[in-house]
Amino acid sequence: MSERVTIAQIADEAGVSAMTVSNVLNGKPGASDETRSRVKEVAQLLGYVPNVAARSLKSGRTGMVGVVTLDLTMQYGLEIVRGIADELANAELEALINATYHDSARECERIDFLTRGLVDGVVMIAPVLEEQTISLLIGRNVPVVVIDPRRIDVALPRVTVDNYHGTRRAAEHLIELGHERIAYIGGDLDLESSTIRFTGFHDAMRLAGLIVDDRLVAYCEFSYAGGFRTASQMLDDFAPTAIMTGADLIALGAVDAARKHGLRVPDDLSVVGFDDLPQAMQTFPRLTTVRQPLHDMGQAAVRALLSIIDGNPPPTQHMQLPTSLIVRGTTAPPPQTREARARDRQVSDRQVSDKR
Repeated sequence: MSERVTIAQIADEAGVSAMTVSNVLNGKPGASDETRSRVKEVAQLLGYVPNVAARSLKSGRTGMVGVVTLDLTMQYGLEIVRGIADELANAELEALINATYHDSARECERIDFLTRGLVDGVVMIAPVLEEQTISLLIGRNVPVVVIDPRRIDVALPRVTVDNYHGTRRAAEHLIELGHERIAYIGGDLDLESSTIRFTGFHDAMRLAGLIVDDRLVAYCEFSYAGGFRTASQMLDDFAPTAIMTGADLIALGAVDAARKHGLRVPDDLSVVGFDDLPQAMQTFPRLTTVRQPLHDMGQAAVRALLSIIDGNPPPTQHMQLPTSLIVRGTTAPPPQTREARARDRQVSDRQVSDKR
């Protein structure tokens, strides 16, 4: 095995001091652009590989960020992790990823493991955050940012999205199309975001003078199977003309439940999701949904975390990103509204003909 190339060898080859080489390789100021270019070129030609362990000992940092996510199979978490990874790559840092699969004991154990000097900070995605875990994080004094926690009153910097206005706008879209009998299928009731999303839906209905039928409100797990099962029960018993859901996976299950019942989407039943996962564009018809910027959430969390690691407070304790309604092919006026509009057009056409 060849010997490791040293800073002294690079300095000798480039004709500069070892201190200049060190500054250039560590991104410090004090060298001209020409010198920087020459040092980097020589380092590459000689095959220089930085000693990460030595750099960590000198700086007191590991160059690693812990990522604790609820799941590594759901697209929701994967899109956020992708944003985290992209932002860490920009900062030349690495991620140490752990999945808890909704297990609060495992979540606490992973935090205990990571905060024993393995990482410089932690990003948590949709964490359970029981009191023991929060106490551990505070006691270890490790920088942490949480994304979409189950509770929004946690005393930690957090990133969420505007769940209320996202769902309210989606409900308004259905109402504007002419729907009145609108069902709502939300996700896990233990999540405060689920409660907030339903509040947005409820307020849109109330302001439009429409009644929220309790028989048309249900909750299930954030899954295709949950959406399929719950929507099937509603369609069997209560015949809504539209279903608003708290997640894309639930919405995709509802679309297939409609097909099982011989209903066409959107001709007989409109369906709206929440997330704008890649699957929303891969189904037919493409899913109308509320987009939450998952990739941006991961990036925002990393930027806030790096600020804390550098000794600066985050811009705000609660970073809330906007949502937006994405109208695609699963929403349309209800059958009776389309029929009424068709009759109105026929009457209008006859009136124009009679005037001629």
